[in-house]
Amino acid sequence: MQTDVIIIGTGISAKLTALYLSLHRFKVIVFTNQTIKQDTSNLVTFFSSGSIKFLSEILGEDKLIYSYENIKQLSCCQYDQIDKENFEFNFNNNKEDLLGKIIPNQKINECLDSLILSNINIHISTNERINDIKQYDNQIEVITKSSSSFSAKLLIMADGKNSMIKGYSDFQFITHDFEQIALSMTAKVDRKSKNIAYQYFTPNGPLALLPYSSSHSSIVWSLKKNSNILKLDENKLHKEISNIFGSVVNNFEITNLQRSNLTFSFAKKLSSGRIVIIGDTAHSIHPIAGQGLNLIIKDIVCLTKQLMKYKSLGYDLGDVTALNEYDKLRKSDNVAYSFGTLILDEVLSIENEYIRKFTNSLFKTFNQNKTLKNYFVNSATGYNYFKNL
Repeated sequence: MQTDVIIIGTGISAKLTALYLSLHRFKVIVFTNQTIKQDTSNLVTFFSSGSIKFLSEILGEDKLIYSYENIKQLSCCQYDQIDKENFEFNFNNNKEDLLGKIIPNQKINECLDSLILSNINIHISTNERINDIKQYDNQIEVITKSSSSFSAKLLIMADGKNSMIKGYSDFQFITHDFEQIALSMTAKVDRKSKNIAYQYFTPNGPLALLPYSSSHSSIVWSLKKNSNILKLDENKLHKEISNIFGSVVNNFEITNLQRSNLTFSFAKKLSSGRIVIIGDTAHSIHPIAGQGLNLIIKDIVCLTKQLMKYKSLGYDLGDVTALNEYDKLRKSDNVAYSFGTLILDEVLSIENEYIRKFTNSLFKTFNQNKTLKNYFVNSATGYNYFKNL
């Protein structure tokens, strides 16, 4: 079977890539992840205001995104129960009506699945297992275990940070184990204020309150693997969180709790021959700033624009010129956020009293600089990147 683009992976990144390419009239074949994974995650995703524009373009008349709460402010705090002089600083919507929205991954997947199944430009290969991947001068071929052959001008790998592509190409990755476990909780929460997300930098690790409706929020606590918090039962964990969020929450009830290991992975390049990597395959970063999927969406938009540009100039769809330019265009943004969050987590994880006082003073300086704060908000929300969408 011949097509324009083959995508391997069925996570949110792969689905968004397939739908955005099909929106621009590319024919796509999607192979499901080659490792069996049951998706029962309680995770949520922060879509910046720029990413909301992107999502609106894909969803069209679907009202999914409008049903979730607008986040107009991010309130951050360097929190320490011993030091009562906890410093707070806020990020407000600057040039947009909102910073973004928080949406449960399960709901996103359900909506994207429905769109893909009804899309005539996307073919889903659900039962085929990949046996081999071969690159040629003018195309790439995926051969399945049933000896079926699928050919395309371009292969996009979006099957996660443990991607099978490592056995078929020369991609190199920088990896790091945060030595942390994320506690992800779904909770019914009675908040004192609406339209605000909270990020508290505690000595045990960053704790986030991420509201997505008037009654429900996600609570995510990234903890060191040796943290005593991980040993608490649910009642004691509830009490610990209540002590921290007491000034912003009246009461809450944890309805679902899951654990996951946090690791870092960053690809030194995004393309090799006719293969492009995207999503967590390309960069899997710390959730501390909520920028993971927003970076991926910028990648998807940039890649699609490059493919369209070079196709209009008569170039082959998988031409190395287009793919190298794509890699170059996305390099600085991906490096800044990937390694910026890595460094931020390392600095904020230091328990030394004097270093925490020093970082506190840096936060105060940052908070007083309106120009710098506005620049950060515009960058994080994708204002300049998505304004032409």
